[in-house]
Amino acid sequence: ENKGVPPPGEESQEESGYTGRPPTLGVHTNNGAASTRRDKSCWEKPDEKCNVVHVEDFESLLSGKSTLSVTPAEEIRFSQATDPGMPNELVGLHDTQIELLQVYKGENSQVEHNGKSFNAPEEPGRYYYSAIVKYTGAIKGEASFAFALIVK
Repeated sequence: ENKGVPPPGEESQEESGYTGRPPTLGVHTNNGAASTRRDKSCWEKPDEKCNVVHVEDFESLLSGKSTLSVTPAEEIRFSQATDPGMPNELVGLHDTQIELLQVYKGENSQVEHNGKSFNAPEEPGRYYYSAIVKYTGAIKGEASFAFALIVK
């Protein structure tokens, strides 16, 4: 008899019951890191899917945050910072998909990337980004983050 060990079906229910904060999306170059700010997040439940939308109010969300200066076309990498006590399933970018939206002079555009990095725009100016991170592993959920870059 193995008392105290849940049947196989119940174990995964327990895992997906994570209710803590999602890991913070890191955005950095060789010379520094952008200040990212989480906007919304959601963890899926058996009967409930997430539908996190892109950030809209960059000004208030990023108020007082530093903006990363980059050079045209510089490589910008993603990482995932994890807090102590965070489940292993959320460590690193293994089971994640990132949808990246760029806002420049009021125009929105999807940014192509390989899941690990993207290139800064060529044209100088201030760019806002909204990233929706979708967690697709044992723990399923979504979170949106905002950050800004200045291309010099």
